[in-house]
Amino acid sequence: MSNKQIILQRDRVDEIFQNIFSYSFTIVSAPMGYGKTTALREFFRKGHARYRWLCLREDAVNCGCFWNRLTQQIAEDFKKLGADLHGLGFPKDSIQTARVIETLMANSLDEDYCLVLDDYHYAENDQLNRLLEAIVKSEIPNFHLVIISRHLPKINLPELIVKHLAIHIDTNIFRFSDKDTQCYFSLMNFPLKKTDICHIQSIAGGWISALYLIYRGLKSGIPLKNITTVQELIKTTIYELYDEETKIALCALATLDTFTVDLAEKATGIKKIHTIIKNLYRENAFIEWDAATGVYTIHNVFSRFLNEETLRRGFETKEIYHRAGKWYLDKQDYTQAFRYLVQGAAYDTLLEVLERPALYINASDRPMLLQYFDTIPQQQKDRHPMAYLKFILLFVISGDGNRGFTLLKQFEKDLPEKKPGQKHTMEIQAGIHLIKMFLAFNDAEVMIAHIETALTLLDGGVSTISNYQGPFSFGSPHFTFIYYKEAGTYKKTSGLSFEKYAKLSGGAGMGADALCLAEYALETGNFDAVEDYAFKAIYKAKTKSQTSLVVCATLTLARLYIVQDKYSEALLLLGNLADEVDSNTEIILLDTYDLCLGYFYACTGEIKKIPRWITDGDMSVNTLLFQGLVFSYVVYGKILILLQDWVRAEALCETFSPYFDVFHNQLGYIHNFIHLSIAIYKQGDSKKAREHLCSALSIGQADSIVTPFVENGANLLPLLQNISKEDCLDMVYVCHLIELCATYASVFAGPSVYMHPLSLREIEVLKLIAKGLSRKEIAEKMFLSTGTIKSHTQNIYRKLNINKKSDALQKAAEMKLLS
Repeated sequence: MSNKQIILQRDRVDEIFQNIFSYSFTIVSAPMGYGKTTALREFFRKGHARYRWLCLREDAVNCGCFWNRLTQQIAEDFKKLGADLHGLGFPKDSIQTARVIETLMANSLDEDYCLVLDDYHYAENDQLNRLLEAIVKSEIPNFHLVIISRHLPKINLPELIVKHLAIHIDTNIFRFSDKDTQCYFSLMNFPLKKTDICHIQSIAGGWISALYLIYRGLKSGIPLKNITTVQELIKTTIYELYDEETKIALCALATLDTFTVDLAEKATGIKKIHTIIKNLYRENAFIEWDAATGVYTIHNVFSRFLNEETLRRGFETKEIYHRAGKWYLDKQDYTQAFRYLVQGAAYDTLLEVLERPALYINASDRPMLLQYFDTIPQQQKDRHPMAYLKFILLFVISGDGNRGFTLLKQFEKDLPEKKPGQKHTMEIQAGIHLIKMFLAFNDAEVMIAHIETALTLLDGGVSTISNYQGPFSFGSPHFTFIYYKEAGTYKKTSGLSFEKYAKLSGGAGMGADALCLAEYALETGNFDAVEDYAFKAIYKAKTKSQTSLVVCATLTLARLYIVQDKYSEALLLLGNLADEVDSNTEIILLDTYDLCLGYFYACTGEIKKIPRWITDGDMSVNTLLFQGLVFSYVVYGKILILLQDWVRAEALCETFSPYFDVFHNQLGYIHNFIHLSIAIYKQGDSKKAREHLCSALSIGQADSIVTPFVENGANLLPLLQNISKEDCLDMVYVCHLIELCATYASVFAGPSVYMHPLSLREIEVLKLIAKGLSRKEIAEKMFLSTGTIKSHTQNIYRKLNINKKSDALQKAAEMKLLS
C-alpha cells in the first residue's frame, strides 16, 4: 500500500474543525510539520462544505501578487465575483475596503463556503490584516475565512473572539499524543513497544512530519537509537533513495512555488517530468496534489531541504524561472510572468513584453510591476527605451509624478548618447511628449500641444506606450470640472479638442469633445442643446470602450432630466450605466460611478441611495491625478446641506477649499461657496453668507454659469433676492439666476418630490421579471444566487406595497420604470 493513501483519522481534530461553520473567522496556527494543512484538507475532502484553497508562498508578501492569486482562485467558483474583485485591486484604504466588502456581500451564498489561506505567514502584513478584520466584522452570511499559519498573526483576535466572530485552533490540537503515535505506526503496519513510543516522542514531540520520517527510517533499517535529527532523516530516508534524474527533477521543481505538469514540462525542460511527478506523488507524502486545479505543491519541510540541496549543488535556476515566466506569458498571467522573469533575471524578455503596443497594465497590477523597476539593470533599460518610457509613464499615472519627472529628465539627458535610428528617435520623442502631457495635467492647452507634437512625430500613428484603456476622466464624473481652472475661460476650455488623444492612443478620449459641449451647455443653462451633445458623446465613447466618459455624459443627462422633471428617464439611464460599469475592471470607474450616483441623489434628496463611503465623508486622496476624489468634496458638500447640520456643514466646507486649490477647480469653488453661504445663512449670519454667495457669483458670471445655483435654488432664493448693485455684480446675470431658481425650486425641493423607493438593482430584477424570466434565469443572467433574487423580489413587493407579480408590473409601468 502506498504511503500516500495512509492518513490517521483523528475524530477529536475533526470535531474541533466542525466549529469553523459557527464562526466567520478561524485561525489555525502551529509550527511547520504539525500536519495542520493535511488534517484540514482531509476534513474538507469529506464533503463538509464547499471550499477553495489558496496556497501562499514568499511572493504573497506583495499585496498585488496576493490579490491576483486570491481572485484567480475565487473565480474558479464565482467567475464574475473573481473578475470584479480582481478589477478592484487590493484595497489600500477604507473606501476600497468598503467596496470589496460590498462586492462580497452582493454575492449572496445559499450554503456554507470556506476560503482557506494556507501558509498565511508568507503574506501577512498590516494592510492585509486590517482587510481580513474588516471582512470578518462585516459578517458575510455563510462565508467563512480560514487562515493557516506557522504563528499567530497580528490580528486583534481577543476582540473577535469576544464578539463570537472567531475561533483559534492551535498547536495542541495537532500534536500527536502517545496514543496517536501508537495508532499511526500500527496503521503503517509497524507496531512498536511502549518504550519505543516514548523514545520516538522524545525526538518528535508530537510532530507528525518527524513521525513520518522516523517511520521511513525504521522501515529502511535504521536502528531507532541512531535516529537523532529530522534533516538527516529527510536526506537518508527520502532524497538519497531517488536516482540522479529524479534528484535533479526535485531540485528543479522546488524552484517553483506550485506547478502543473504542463508548467513543469516547460520550465524544467525534463522530458520525463510527467512520469517523475506521477511517481513522486504516489510514493512521497511531502508531494501534494489538488485534483480540482491540477496543481502540485511540495511540502515546506521537504521544500526547505531541496532549496538547500539546490544551493549545495550549485544548481542553475535562472533558466527555469525564465521558462516559467514565458509559460505564464502565454497564459496572459502577467503578474506571475513578470515575477518569474525578474527571478530569472530575464529582464530583456520582460521589457520586450512592455513594448507590446496592445499591452495594458491595470491599476491593480501597477504597484507590483513598479517595484521591479529598480531591480532591472540600467543597461537593459537603455536597450529598451520604449519600455523604459512606459515605466516612467506608469510612475506618473500611479501618482508618483516627482519620480516620473526625475526619470524623464535623466532619460532626455542621456538620449543623445544612445544614438537611436531616426524612426526610433521619432517614436521615442513622441513617447516623451506623451509623458509630458500627463505631467502637465489639468493645463489643457499645454496637454493638447504635447498631443499634437506627438501626433506629428508619429505621422498620425498610435504611440507604443499609450493605450485606449483606462479612465480618461481620471475618476471624475464631470470631465470639464478637471480642466476649467480660470474664471472666464470655460467656453474656451470646453471648445478644446481633447479627442485628439484618441488618435495617439487608439481610442482613449473618444467622445470627449461632444461631452465638453454637453457639460458646458448644462452648466450655462442652454438646456435644449445638452441632450444631443451628451448622447453623441455616449455613442462615440462606446465605440472605444470609454466608460469613464459614458459616466460623465450620463450624469450630465441625469442632471438635465431632473431640471426637466423626467426622473424616471434619469433612473433608467443610471440603471443601464450600472451594467456597463460592472463589466469594467478598473476600480477608479466604480468610484466615478458612485460619485455620479451621489451627485444625482443629493439633488433629488434621496440620501439613503447615496453610496455609504460618500455620506460618511471618507475621501482619502491616493493620488492627485484621481480628480474624482476631489469632486467628491462637491458631492459631500451637497450631502451636508441635505442633512441640514449647518454648523458641521460650515466647518467642513471651510476645509474643502485647499483641495480645489491644487488644480484651481473653478466649479469646485462655485459649489463650495454656495454650500458655505447656505450653511451660514441658515445659522442667521446673512452678511457672511452673502459674501460667500458673491464669491460664487463672481466666478459664475464670468462664464454665465447657472446650473449649480439652480440645483440649490430653494435654499438660495432668499439670498439671491438680497443681492444688489453694491455687490459689484452683473445684475442681469443675478436676475436671470433668480428667475431660474424660482422656476426650478420645486423640482429640487427635496426627498418628498421623488417617492420612487426601488434601488437600481431592484429595477433591473423587475425588468427581467417583466420579460418573463424565471427566478433561476434571472439569477444566471445577473450572476447572483437564486436566494438573492428572491430577496430582491420580496423587497420590491414590500416597497411597492403589493403582493403579486402582476400588480408589481402594473405599478412599475405607471412609474415608467420599465421603459
